Amino acid sequence: MIDGPAGDGAGIDPGEEGELWRGRTNIRHFAVRLTLWLVGSIVVTLLMLWIASAEDGLTTGMGLVVAAVVIVVSGFVVVGGVALRVYGTRYRVTSQRLFIERGLLSQTIDQTELVRVDDVRIHKTLIDRCLGLGSVAVVSTDATDQETVIEGVADAEGVAELIRSRMRVMRRKSLFVERL
Repeated sequence: MIDGPAGDGAGIDPGEEGELWRGRTNIRHFAVRLTLWLVGSIVVTLLMLWIASAEDGLTTGMGLVVAAVVIVVSGFVVVGGVALRVYGTRYRVTSQRLFIERGLLSQTIDQTELVRVDDVRIHKTLIDRCLGLGSVAVVSTDATDQETVIEGVADAEGVAELIRSRMRVMRRKSLFVERL
């Protein structure tokens, strides 16, 4: 089929579109961040107990209350931020598009036509490699989403290959002309 006048894949039948993969960031991707918060919480508690035992005006109970406040506030920030990233972001690859849905209360859905994808890269930190995770960066000619990252997913190689192979299929099905 032939593209529409804008070279946007409009000539491809939308009825052919089907979901190929769905996922979200794995919570293990944030293992270092959560571990550092836990270790920091333990250090703050021990530090406040040490200060309380060395200081005449501060009781052990007051030291524990200060430590608890610090742990709760930092827990809301760190654990809440991780939860928002994990449960507030969903990824979906169809036969024609990549969707990234963000938000819990309000929602933003970004779509990237696979025919516009130029490159797919995989990034793995040392911890991600140990945990079997990775992030997939999708570089496209899309004006608003030139680089989209599918962060911290299992089988990042499989997801990258799925996107790359579907991009090639979409380009064979249509006359893809970006700008003349």
